[in-house]
Amino acid sequence: EGGGLSQRFSQFPLHLIHPAFIGALYALLISLAVAGPIGNAYDFGIGGGGWHPWPWLRDVGFIGLTMMLALALVAHMSLLINKVVLRPPISPPRTLLFSMPFIGFAILLLNWSSFTSPIPELVGWFILVIPGPTYVHLSWAPRWRMLTMLEDGRNPFGADEVKPASHEDYIELEEVVEALGTVDVQTD
Repeated sequence: EGGGLSQRFSQFPLHLIHPAFIGALYALLISLAVAGPIGNAYDFGIGGGGWHPWPWLRDVGFIGLTMMLALALVAHMSLLINKVVLRPPISPPRTLLFSMPFIGFAILLLNWSSFTSPIPELVGWFILVIPGPTYVHLSWAPRWRMLTMLEDGRNPFGADEVKPASHEDYIELEEVVEALGTVDVQTD
């Protein structure tokens, strides 16, 4: 079933929600969030000359594309690891995972402002970026692997093929339920 985010991704065709695409999407969202503060941090608009869009756009584009490539590769490696390990999806701790980007963003803003920050900028980037690959590795890559197996007609839970239940299976199930209904349960 999965959480709300996994359910939203599951509504799209499988070729559009490959784990590498999800990793790149997370990087795109991060690069859009830090685009304005990067312009302020690296003095693209200071000096009396006004805002200089080309150096800012170049740096934001480079950071965004590099991050998209890196997170897509990490997500694809996670998928390959999950294909070997065959681990089921795990629901990550949402309160920690969803708050980390905001904490990382706050650390970056503190570093980019005129205040002296006791926390290095690299720590802010790490805390901002790590929730995306963590979600993909723990939750989405195993779930995507299982969804593709189901789409191919294979059982992701161990058997070779998924076969539909037959009428005999239903009759056998009813017999088992009737037999369980006649069992006396003794309590102490």
